[in-house]
Amino acid sequence: MTFWLFAILISAIAAAALYYAAVGGRVDAAAGGLGEARDAHFRLQLREIETDLATGRLAAAEGVAARAELARELLRQEREAKGRAPARPAPTALVLPVSIAVAVAGAFLAYAYLGNPGLPSEPFAARPEAAAETIDLDAAVKAVEARLATAPDDLRGWQVIAPIYMRTGRYADAERAFRRVIALTPPSADSDTDLAEALMLQHDGAATGEAADLLHKAAALDPHHIRSRFYLAAEAMRTKDYADAVTQWTGLIALGTGNETWLPTARAGLAAAEAGRDGKPLPTARSPSETASPAIRQMVEGLSERLAKSGGSLDDWTRLVRSQIVLGDLAKAQTAYDAARKAYPDAADRAELDGLAAQAGLKLDGGKP
Repeated sequence: MTFWLFAILISAIAAAALYYAAVGGRVDAAAGGLGEARDAHFRLQLREIETDLATGRLAAAEGVAARAELARELLRQEREAKGRAPARPAPTALVLPVSIAVAVAGAFLAYAYLGNPGLPSEPFAARPEAAAETIDLDAAVKAVEARLATAPDDLRGWQVIAPIYMRTGRYADAERAFRRVIALTPPSADSDTDLAEALMLQHDGAATGEAADLLHKAAALDPHHIRSRFYLAAEAMRTKDYADAVTQWTGLIALGTGNETWLPTARAGLAAAEAGRDGKPLPTARSPSETASPAIRQMVEGLSERLAKSGGSLDDWTRLVRSQIVLGDLAKAQTAYDAARKAYPDAADRAELDGLAAQAGLKLDGGKP
């Protein structure tokens, strides 16, 4: 409030200064030009009188009388010039003060209507950024749904609500949302894979029918699209089509440069597919290893307890799931995978983990039967 009082004071001072500068004096451009000519005329006459006195044409008394007459004439003309100066018309003279008064009154009225001088200062912690942390997700979803009901072509709305549907297990609604996204945007591998995942999660993680077609379409649209290829390779493993799985994993590995975090999973998938193709036991199909050292088991249990208690990065969850798969503890691997899905609901970030789970035969829909 102090700031606004100071601003009002400064504005009032500026308005008063402008008013004083505008009405403090008169300007007569025409009188200025005529006055200079008149002064020059009288100076010339005065010089002539002085010349006549010097040459003797005028006596001293006559010179004094001539100067006095010249001075009287100068005073008379000055009085006449002042009398002819036009007065400021009354309406024009009132324009500036009236304008200032209207501007000040309008400012006060606008502030009285729009402002709230009695509102106390709000601490930063209570401002919208902090309020966003406690937003009611259900209320937000209902608000977006209401908006989409009246504006079905609101692309941003569908893009926002689709991942929320996936996170909350509303896969049929997510399917509908992803279909709207595809209808409103040019074809893309990500959009097709998103819809395929929504369909897969409605069918126990199986990439069959339309879901398979979408994944193949995504891989064709973008030959370097990792997520769709992971799902295709996992589906080949699920159906025990090991020859196709070898092809899918090999093509996927060829896309890597050697530093990608998903490469170890893809290589493990390729090894399992080759073993299945050659009739050998799959690395992940054995019973829990009885020969694993106690140190390794203790390390895996410690990692599991830490993640369950305080969470961790996606790499930590992936390492835990992989370790439990290698140890043959598929039930624990499923539990860890379900927890990782809840902590990281964006499927685009979980390509490596989802591929690992699919290759091991884990359920991709939260462990539902």
